[in-house]
Amino acid sequence: MASADDRSDRLARARMRAERRRPAAEPASDPAQDWTQRLATLSTFGPPTTIIAGVLIWYGYVATLQRFRYFGVDLQLTELANQDLLKFGVEVAYPAAALLLLIVLVGMAAHALISAMVLPSRPRLARGLGIAVALTGLALLVRALVGLLSTDVARNETPGITPLSLTACAPLLVYGFWLARHAGSREPVMDGAERGARLAAIAIGVLGLFWAANSLAGEVGVARAYDDAKNLGKLPEVVLYTKEPLVDAPRETAHADFGEKVTFRHRYQNLRLLLASGGRLFLVPLTWKPTDSTARISTFVIPYDENVRLQLIPQRTR
Repeated sequence: MASADDRSDRLARARMRAERRRPAAEPASDPAQDWTQRLATLSTFGPPTTIIAGVLIWYGYVATLQRFRYFGVDLQLTELANQDLLKFGVEVAYPAAALLLLIVLVGMAAHALISAMVLPSRPRLARGLGIAVALTGLALLVRALVGLLSTDVARNETPGITPLSLTACAPLLVYGFWLARHAGSREPVMDGAERGARLAAIAIGVLGLFWAANSLAGEVGVARAYDDAKNLGKLPEVVLYTKEPLVDAPRETAHADFGEKVTFRHRYQNLRLLLASGGRLFLVPLTWKPTDSTARISTFVIPYDENVRLQLIPQRTR
């Protein structure tokens, strides 16, 4: 006759076999785990700080490219180091960074306010907001498609309109549908379809953001170069002494030849330093004008070696 211990052992083994046959129950939803999944999804395209930093670096690079191209200097010819490119780009990236971060903060604050006060307790208002946001996104999508498909619109529009419309259209559409769908819900749950829609919206938004940075930074770079050209007279003067004469130098550079007995026999005045990089000097005549078609608009690229001597004269203040 089996003992009580044997019967208990058989019952325990039977329970274990039954537990193995029973399908595993789905784990309870954990808010912390849900947010972890959302952040992991976002990191597919890069963390927010990485995306913002990348946009600002590209913005500064394009602005610097257009700034020097305005003077006829290709950025690759300058051989600027990456650190120097970043320094030039930071000068124009601050306003763009402040504006971008302000938009992000306003969007986060609006979402927090809607989620806390409108979405759970006022479903009709939440649906109305969702429809309005979705319609705004739809209108921006139509505008972005018009700019993409029509060359006339793209050629004549204000810089940045099409890429900014593309940047905002998908996030607004997705957020509007999310509001309308979860109106009245205190703890909205994101399913697979919404997760995929958010991925697509993030991808389109990042693409449009880089495109907008490319378009707007070009205009900023040209404007910065125009200010440089307008204020050349306020920069320190560079007096250049060379062993050989400069070819096609305009009369306004005030050339003087001291004769063969002088080592640095040629002197050129009324020059301003645009850039010094890669062992070369990029010099601009004081008479530089973007509307002039003569040699006055030339940017002289001079090797900075033993054949050149410089004299720097500070701008006199009144």
